[in-house]
Amino acid sequence: MEQSKEKQESQLKTPPELPPETKDLQHRVAKVITSFSLIAPDTPIIIGVSGGADSVTLLHLLSALFPSSQRIAVYVDHGLRPSETPAEKQLVQERAKACSAIFRSVSVDVAGEKKQQRLSTEEAARRLRYQALEKFREEFQAGCIAVGHTADDQAEEILLRLIRGSGCKGLSGMAMQQERIIRPLLREKKEALISYLKERGIPFCEDSSNLDTRFLRNKIRLDLLPKLENDYNRAMRQTLLHTASILAEEDKLLQTLTQNAYQIQVEEQWTTVLPERSRQKKILLDLSHFSLEPTAIQRRILEKICWAMESQPSFKKIELLLSLLRGEKDGEIHLSQGLRASRQGTSISFHYPAGKKAYRGRASIKKSFSPFLIPGPGRYPVPELNRELLIEEVHSLPDVLTPGYLYLDPSKLHFPLLLRPAVPGDRFHPLGAPGRKKISRFLSDQKIPAATRDRYPVLLSENRIVAVAGLRIDHHFRISTTGKAALLLQWKECENKCVLPP
Repeated sequence: MEQSKEKQESQLKTPPELPPETKDLQHRVAKVITSFSLIAPDTPIIIGVSGGADSVTLLHLLSALFPSSQRIAVYVDHGLRPSETPAEKQLVQERAKACSAIFRSVSVDVAGEKKQQRLSTEEAARRLRYQALEKFREEFQAGCIAVGHTADDQAEEILLRLIRGSGCKGLSGMAMQQERIIRPLLREKKEALISYLKERGIPFCEDSSNLDTRFLRNKIRLDLLPKLENDYNRAMRQTLLHTASILAEEDKLLQTLTQNAYQIQVEEQWTTVLPERSRQKKILLDLSHFSLEPTAIQRRILEKICWAMESQPSFKKIELLLSLLRGEKDGEIHLSQGLRASRQGTSISFHYPAGKKAYRGRASIKKSFSPFLIPGPGRYPVPELNRELLIEEVHSLPDVLTPGYLYLDPSKLHFPLLLRPAVPGDRFHPLGAPGRKKISRFLSDQKIPAATRDRYPVLLSENRIVAVAGLRIDHHFRISTTGKAALLLQWKECENKCVLPP
């Protein structure tokens, strides 16, 4: 959609024989498309057409404005009104033919989606509808998906979000363009579209479900909005649209401020989880910077993190996180579908310790890394654990041993060695112990917290464990003769940011 506005304007056509009112509508829609660069000329356009006045008008307008572009009119059968669907489908097919557009139809299982995902009928239908339209966009390599939302729909949407609870972004209403979705009629009133169709004798269908007040949106359209206009403000719809426009501009500013803060305070990481070797996402938030931000930016940063972790934010969820972050104690909050927010000192981590599934109880994220070979003495960083293994040759053992310094008999092992995470069933003979022991039992005996045991990998020589890094060597690899050369192992935190050498 990077084409110049001049090129777009040159391809927008308005037939001269149309009545003045129709010309005005067509000119207004053409101006919106050009101003927002909604449609790239000569690229296919997917048009969602339900058979109602809004979408039928959209089909005819885009066909008149972009006659040289391939247009695909898509009818989505939600399976909710079987008695009306055949007539709607036939009308859309006829309108597509009249507009020289391609016709496609698809059926979706709204009832099944509603039950499986525990959604409302409206939300399930909306999700499946856009998924279906996106599939056709990919099939035809279309540049956009045009839908027929109007100014009336926008006013209803704002009230709907206000009733359900929403912030500045939600109350700014639907966007003219949201990724591939475009709404060229968003500034037009429904009555103008109906006049357009009647002037040209174009038929359209009436959706009986629009009169069903069991749906909240219909109650707003049929009851609340008329009452607000009659009893409080005759220009209520326009007032809502003006308010949404103001909030949209303010939201853009807050988005920019939030993004700048997010880049400084948030680090996104990926770790490899054994034994499946699947990749797991984790987000770290630096509280030392976060605490200095205004509450409005703090909320947005947390919302952005929730979306990044595929968890829908809510007022209650954000309040819980703010209480954790503003407190003085470490702790953990259980969020939806197994997402945990764990505070340790001046940072908080967002992760799925047991994968994306609901479960109870505390859990820690398992840090891991890909096993690698060690060809000889040297420095071997492990960025995933922010630690490094140092191996160096020394001429003899010191008189006083330093905790964490492990000494091996070089004659008893063979390079290359292998450094890898410990796995269930690993055993070795700890130096000074009476016999072999599971690594997990050894770590427990050493009072290593379960949450940090994955920070201690094992070093192997020819498939035999040589040492648990930083803790103990295997009895077999001890130095039995004083004054003999040795290999010194050190397992330590990286002083600076731990990175692999180039």
